[in-house]
Amino acid sequence: MKPIKLGILGTGLAARDLHWPVLKQLKDLFEIIMVCSRCEANVKEFAEMVGNVRYVQDYKTLLSEADIEAVDIILPVHLHYQAAKAAMEAGKHLILEKPLAATIAEAESLVALDEQYPQVKMVAENFRYRSALLRVKELLDKGSIGKPYAVFCDFVALIDKSNPYANTKWRTEHTFPGGFVTDVGIHYTAQLRLLFGEIIPGHASSRSINPQIGKMDSFSLQFSTVDNVIGILNIFLSAKDYFQERTVILGDKGTITAGQVGSEFGDAKIAVFREGKTSEESFQKDTGLIEECKDFYRAVREGKKPASSILEAYKDLKVILDVLESGKQEDKTQIN
Repeated sequence: MKPIKLGILGTGLAARDLHWPVLKQLKDLFEIIMVCSRCEANVKEFAEMVGNVRYVQDYKTLLSEADIEAVDIILPVHLHYQAAKAAMEAGKHLILEKPLAATIAEAESLVALDEQYPQVKMVAENFRYRSALLRVKELLDKGSIGKPYAVFCDFVALIDKSNPYANTKWRTEHTFPGGFVTDVGIHYTAQLRLLFGEIIPGHASSRSINPQIGKMDSFSLQFSTVDNVIGILNIFLSAKDYFQERTVILGDKGTITAGQVGSEFGDAKIAVFREGKTSEESFQKDTGLIEECKDFYRAVREGKKPASSILEAYKDLKVILDVLESGKQEDKTQIN
């Protein structure tokens, strides 16, 4: 296998905690050539960490390097549009960290650019590659619970200032609409769209329980789908002493439950309830990040269409931003 010669734009938390550990495991697929960040101390440290590679502080310099085939863009969301556009214009393949863009207008522009340039463009929506989620889709596709008619999708956790991501201004100060709620929520709109097709948003309610992590941290959306499934998506990020990531799907012949309760580092469990019987499966903690990077490699080297395209990421984002910008969201008063 011929490794992809990769440049990395951004050396912050996601680069260090999410992307680098995966790229380190996939050294036969990716060779990091150069890294870039405006902060010289950070980029120098990161360059040493990933193998003493070259570093620059101007991403245009990185994009001008002929030996770099692809770029991994891991920047604050308000810089995504500018960097992705420049990468396309430079003829580079790119994988862009989610969220796709800071606004719907920028996201729509990236969709248009995606159609204009031929190289591989992918968004790092790792939920599309999680083994437990793909198993749920397989069960639904083969009719394990008949025709689905309802889904309840919950992410309930505690994010506070001890979480390093709670110190990123684009999340907490809402330079990106919805802050943490949107950043987390698009994982679940991606999941729901994968299982049930396009989402038709209905009414939403939100609250701010802990204003230190943003203008809202609790969000509940009622929705339906094009296949006439009704559902509720709950994102609650200030839950004291409790964690739940759980999806319940009701079908006309049975029920599927999937997810984990009690610890976000636990195994995912899937249970199928039908005709008085229960079958269960367990999946080791799987972020989907490894398969995500493998999908990008296959797209570049083998010409296969990536599962997490710019268009899919646009649709994931649009579900929540449309609600926030349409006035359908009901803001509740802060609880002190």
